[in-house]
Amino acid sequence: MILNKLELIKYKIVRFIESYPSLNILIYNNIRFFQFLLPHEKDFYGMLLVCKNEKRLAILDVGGNLGISSLGFRQLGFKNKIIIFEPNFYLYKYFLRKISKKDKNITVKNFALGSKNESKFFYMPYYKSKFIHYFSSFDKEYILRSIKMTFPKIYKQFTIQKKLIKCRAFDSLKLRINVHFIKLDTEGFDEFVVAGLKKTIKKYKPIFLVEYNKEYFSSVSSQLKNYMPFFYDIRKNKMIKLNKSSIQTSIARISQTNLLSVRNIYFIHSGYKFKC
Repeated sequence: MILNKLELIKYKIVRFIESYPSLNILIYNNIRFFQFLLPHEKDFYGMLLVCKNEKRLAILDVGGNLGISSLGFRQLGFKNKIIIFEPNFYLYKYFLRKISKKDKNITVKNFALGSKNESKFFYMPYYKSKFIHYFSSFDKEYILRSIKMTFPKIYKQFTIQKKLIKCRAFDSLKLRINVHFIKLDTEGFDEFVVAGLKKTIKKYKPIFLVEYNKEYFSSVSSQLKNYMPFFYDIRKNKMIKLNKSSIQTSIARISQTNLLSVRNIYFIHSGYKFKC
């Protein structure tokens, strides 16, 4: 399935929306009225090429935020069990609980995943009293860099608040599920989440989809031994092996010149067979 021109334009519109924090929050907080934008990440279409659509196989949505990614998985037709991990109680109370009530095969955990069981300060940005929840992170400097990169003209108008929250290593939860796919979007904390998944990775060899961050990409890659990095080419509907050249030309969290740049990298175990 190759997306038509109208769908490609849709993803350019999504990137445009993301460049305005108030507009972004307005639309994403009310995504039920804008379901035509789902899945909001074009890279998610690669799941149709590599993931199995089976209820017994679990999807982990780590850094679930409003639950938009999980809603996107459902929009793509995936019937798998989904477990959302989101530490922010505001998002859990006003958005995620509603999603899990409507879909009994979605479970929400109101804590963060990390390398060990501990409590850490969680930093949350605000713009004109609006909570810009999708930039929340354990790394304050990371947030500041992201805000400056995304909103270069208004970044000084942001303020940061912090709150102590709980982190858990996924392996310590001892959940009786077959983990098939893991989406990681934790704003600079991905490497610690992966460290807490060692036993799960060894047993199930799940597929990972990780938001690309040049500061931490090598750390995540080094932990996922026996995995190969791929990116999804939306125009060709193909999974392509990542190399130095493609990182320079195709991969970017934010790009003013390429609104269809790839933002997420697939890590697929070398023993997993699929058509690329």
